[in-house]
Amino acid sequence: MAKDSLDALSFKPQMVSLGQNYLLLGTDAWQADYVLKMIQSQLKQQQDIETINLYGDDIQKNELSEVLDTYSIFASSKLVVIRNAEMLKAADQHALAAYFKDSSDIQSIVINASKIDKRLSTWKAIRQGSLELICDPPRSHYDIQKWLDFILKEKGKQMDASAKTAFLARVELDYSIASNELEKLLLMAKDRQSVSAKDVERSLGTSRVGTMIDFYRALGRRNLPECLSTINRMLDSDWEGLQVFFQFNKFYNSIHNILALKANKVSDSEIANKHLSDLFPTQRQEFIQFAKNYSLKQMRCIMKALLETDSQFKLSMSTPHTLLELCAIKIMDCK
Repeated sequence: MAKDSLDALSFKPQMVSLGQNYLLLGTDAWQADYVLKMIQSQLKQQQDIETINLYGDDIQKNELSEVLDTYSIFASSKLVVIRNAEMLKAADQHALAAYFKDSSDIQSIVINASKIDKRLSTWKAIRQGSLELICDPPRSHYDIQKWLDFILKEKGKQMDASAKTAFLARVELDYSIASNELEKLLLMAKDRQSVSAKDVERSLGTSRVGTMIDFYRALGRRNLPECLSTINRMLDSDWEGLQVFFQFNKFYNSIHNILALKANKVSDSEIANKHLSDLFPTQRQEFIQFAKNYSLKQMRCIMKALLETDSQFKLSMSTPHTLLELCAIKIMDCK
């Protein structure tokens, strides 16, 4: 029988040891990153260790077996991280399962998969030889509240009931986004141990995060009416015109980056895992999909529109509403 699974947020530093293997199962990237960072940190404190990253959809023939069965030439021990493991080919699944029959005590393996077929003998063997950690996304704000209590305790901070209510009302059901907003909030609170509802309101405003994501999705889908509507909602919610324009630039710089990488035959998996660090993990696949609605040829036209709008912000007497709406219209007209 496979070992019992454990919620990722119940994972403790004392559970980390060289030779122990881990299966991170679920679609939540923040929890998977949280666990992986803890494993890396603890092993580095204990051992001279080399980390090797592999991607399930990019592994070449016999590459996995060679990595698992060879000694590191750079360190006395190894940490092998296999991401997107749900995409492993059958031969690689068998190679990984075979490893667990006689696993090494001088290396650890972290296997990250969004989902697996637990009926397969290969995955049964992998689960049997690993500590299974569940990384599911939050299903309700009750989950976010439990996460918030966990992180506040970890950081030695406090929020009263009104501050927690204000925070939960302003963040999306996403651990990555909530974590980013909490980090900004704690920076604003500086050295104070207790965070107030007023701190939350100053840091998060009303619904900026949700509106910004709606804006990205409108741009990504090239939906001009929704884009114009979202621009007006942001400006009506105390966004400055230049703040909204910054989001235009951030979005299209990411899209241009993705298109350039794809033109150089870089896989979607590698793009998401190595080249989009300025985006939340949960947004990376979505941006890769958005990029399919654009081309490098169109990006030249779009960048020209952005440069013109930047100049107009400095020289024109037009209102931010007008400048941003015209910018969106020009961008959507790029062929």
